[in-house]
Amino acid sequence: MKTGENYPIDFIVSWVDGNDEEWLAKKNKYLEKNTAFVDVRKRRFRDWNNFEYWFRGVEKYAPWVNHIYLLTPGHYPKWLNLDNEKITLINQDTLFEEKYLPTFNNCAVELLMYKIPGLSEHFVYFNDDMFIVAPTKPEDYFKNGLPRDRAAFAANPVKVDKNGKGICNIVHTNTALVARYFDKDEVFKKNKKKFLSLKNGRDLIKTLTAIPYVDFVGFNEPHTANSYLKSTFVDLWEKANVEMTKGISARFREEYAYSQWGVRYWQICMGNFEVREKDFSKMFDVVHTENAKSVAQFIKKPNKKVICINDDAEEDEFDAIADTVRNAFKEALPDKSKFEL
Repeated sequence: MKTGENYPIDFIVSWVDGNDEEWLAKKNKYLEKNTAFVDVRKRRFRDWNNFEYWFRGVEKYAPWVNHIYLLTPGHYPKWLNLDNEKITLINQDTLFEEKYLPTFNNCAVELLMYKIPGLSEHFVYFNDDMFIVAPTKPEDYFKNGLPRDRAAFAANPVKVDKNGKGICNIVHTNTALVARYFDKDEVFKKNKKKFLSLKNGRDLIKTLTAIPYVDFVGFNEPHTANSYLKSTFVDLWEKANVEMTKGISARFREEYAYSQWGVRYWQICMGNFEVREKDFSKMFDVVHTENAKSVAQFIKKPNKKVICINDDAEEDEFDAIADTVRNAFKEALPDKSKFEL
């Protein structure tokens, strides 16, 4: 399907069944004994049993999408209708050279997703915790042929959880990536109107506080569905092949991982983006059941178009949290989609 600007827009969504016995056996076989700098917590792989609502949201609120690529380790939900002509199942292993397999590192998979056969130049990448919950249009994702984004510089504070895990060093790693190839002042001057646009909302304050620094301090990370040009990946791989190769070499997600965020920062530094309105998405960190109640309320009465439900749930509360979220989706999106059997 073509958009109003006459180009197709594809969706990619990644998913893993953390309960798949064959996959678990393979993961445990390769898991290093020392996991101090490897993030293999359950929350990185566990299934909230709500993935069908991702497809229901797409069908109801983004029917214009050209094609959906489901990116997995080879398995897929048994309720999924693979005969639907809008879906293609992609085994992530087919994107890698044999020497890098098997991989359990979604950050590495993200760096190679541009190699999906048939993928359009314009595509949107979703993690399986990001759902469309209100009507969207192609212009929410691309404008004038460019990805929509809320670009802002932002200091990246160091924060880890009680297990010593966090994402801060991943942000640092990907910021350092672009710092090797771009000058911060030149990037700002070239895209000044975009960085200072009032559409950036409160993120504008973060940019203003970062201007005095000579070097990059980081980028604001909205945790939402990101819009990409496939050509951005090609350019990054050509110019930063050493870093990208290192990124896909890690079998598990590490503390200092290269990820799609580096691609996003590269795209911003190139100036290949249009500013996205601040009411596009909202991210929830879900730790306790009280957080889940806020998520449920948002799902049933959203004031933004996309929700990210970030899994920080305590182990003893996970089942109750997942039930609360699932019941909210069931109320908001009760009808089966054509993507379901």
